[in-house]
Amino acid sequence: MSSRRPIRAGIRAGGAPHAASGELTADALRDAFSRWASGVTVVAVRDEPHVVAITATAFVPVSIEPPLVLVCIGTNAIVLPLLEPGAAFAISILSADQRRLASMFADPAPLGREHFAAEGEPLVRGALVGLACTVRDVHPGGDHAIVVAQISRLVMGDEAPPLLYYGREYRVLA
Repeated sequence: MSSRRPIRAGIRAGGAPHAASGELTADALRDAFSRWASGVTVVAVRDEPHVVAITATAFVPVSIEPPLVLVCIGTNAIVLPLLEPGAAFAISILSADQRRLASMFADPAPLGREHFAAEGEPLVRGALVGLACTVRDVHPGGDHAIVVAQISRLVMGDEAPPLLYYGREYRVLA
């Protein structure tokens, strides 16, 4: 029997009620963290014959030399067991017109491979940037795992406005 919980999209209709200033509760932290605008990525692993993918907004470039990034993955995320040191995976930075994909990958339902490159790294077709990565380290981080990865290949897509996440909603630059 697995103790894993299903993944649920983090968007709540109407938002959370505002917590009193200084109150350190889970709802207060969610509300505070929702005020940090971030880009939207899809983290994907090829697990033949499938591609397993999730939407992630906790993504940070770490270093140019060596080329490192980190992404925080929920401890119950379906991709996490596949992200052990040495594992290959892909991070795709989404454009504003890929909002539907971001919503799709926030849902734990099985999805088709048609949104990814047919071979090689499972990069999202049409993404602003695709990063082929190898897991370097995985660190515990509370209710998330901090995955540090080395970039092995970079794919630049067409220049377009990025998809952002702010206030529990997908947004675009004005």
